[in-house]
Amino acid sequence: MIGVSIDPALPTRFHTGSGPVNPPPDPNTGGGGSDPDPEPATLPLTPAARWHPAFSTITENAGRITGATDLMGLADVSASGTGLGPKIMTDALGRKFWRFEGYEYLNAANNLVLSSRDMAVFMVGRFHRVSNKCPVFSMGTVAGGNPANTLGAALEASVLSRSAPMVRGYSYPRNSTYPGAEWLVAGSQMQVVGVVGGSTVTNLWINDRHADTTKPYPVIDVAGAEIGRYAKTPGSAGNWGTFDLYEMIVFDRQLTTPEAGGLTADLMAHYNIPSLTNQLVLEGDSIMQGTDDVTTGLAANMVLTGPNTGLLPPDWRVVNVASSGNQVGDLRLRRDATSGWPLLKLPGQNVLAVEIGRNDFGSGGRSATSHYNNFVAYLNTSSTGVLNRGWTVRVMANIASGSSFTAKIEAYRALLRDPALLTDTGTGPTQPFAGQLSVVDTDLITDNGDLIFATTADATNTTYYVGDSTHLNVLGTALRMSGGDDPTKGVSYGL
Repeated sequence: MIGVSIDPALPTRFHTGSGPVNPPPDPNTGGGGSDPDPEPATLPLTPAARWHPAFSTITENAGRITGATDLMGLADVSASGTGLGPKIMTDALGRKFWRFEGYEYLNAANNLVLSSRDMAVFMVGRFHRVSNKCPVFSMGTVAGGNPANTLGAALEASVLSRSAPMVRGYSYPRNSTYPGAEWLVAGSQMQVVGVVGGSTVTNLWINDRHADTTKPYPVIDVAGAEIGRYAKTPGSAGNWGTFDLYEMIVFDRQLTTPEAGGLTADLMAHYNIPSLTNQLVLEGDSIMQGTDDVTTGLAANMVLTGPNTGLLPPDWRVVNVASSGNQVGDLRLRRDATSGWPLLKLPGQNVLAVEIGRNDFGSGGRSATSHYNNFVAYLNTSSTGVLNRGWTVRVMANIASGSSFTAKIEAYRALLRDPALLTDTGTGPTQPFAGQLSVVDTDLITDNGDLIFATTADATNTTYYVGDSTHLNVLGTALRMSGGDDPTKGVSYGL
């Protein structure tokens, strides 16, 4: 266990200072500069194609990719029009990447011809919040001619029937009951992700762990590819990827398990990516999901995993499953789903950070006491409760909202801080879940000594809120995760 240490080189990311307000920065990225590596990672295998933001020759327009070369000289990628390519960005460690936030994609030239029964794709990158489908690499390309000859995403992350966001190949496996599924949740930390297709089995990888699913596909000789959307159904809502791409590597043959393992090991070593040990799940409504100027790449999960921020050790998986409009009943549906996130625990710490209530008080019409009782049942219900399933819970004290919600929010905060909470949830010193619950004082966060999330007046301050007295802007989101002046009030403190 280590304490939080915010990188001293990044103070303006988490404090506004006493002078003019700084423009809300991207907590995941730093200033410019060249890639710190003099050359790309040396691979143990020769790929068919490889695209790398730092080493491909790039053309751009207004900070977006219009074209990039394949390091293998086979299949360059290109955007289909102005503004359709991903953003070119540099992280706080000086590493270049491409950010896909939906409605951005790249076409790979038809010189790349793959068989879905005999191919492999690996990426190094970070998933944003995955709420539906997040295609990373699709075989075939609409721009290349006939959409009927394209397939679904060879590599994707997706949510199916309220499941955890899982890495899948062609949307398979459909559930998380197969051996090793707990390792294949798509988090926002830096990771190596891959799929290896074959005639009888498809292997899925995250870092040094893999799982197998028996779902081969009969289509062969598919020309071209797309990065960032489903080539077969490009116009369908939700068929666009949200992820940061540091590099992508494609093989036109099936890899053996030792070959794929060697590849992931070399990439992990090059990018200094450790094995995953612990995980943090963020749950709640649109306040946690992120909205307005808090795009998927700037959401709370991306803040916590931003390179060089020091908010979490790199062996933590961070997943944001929150969704706009949610009440406790919606959280319960995700909790109890057949492939729900509580089932997919890692061997170390498994922590839930949750804030919920704004919609329960509003459209739900619940009183503070009714909401409290409903939430306690969500945490501690025989066999299905979050605590009952072995999770540690960090309850985030609700931030301020509009005046019509003030009385309920303040009453609910008082209930969370009452010693009876430990008794009610079974987390008191002598109870079954002793030590598994704590309240994080996110409502008491200060910036330069001033409370920023505590009162109705605070909720009207557009330095931290977007102007609707409910949702935080980019700076507010970063401060809510880091704790502002006091890291102990941040969500990840002490992990």
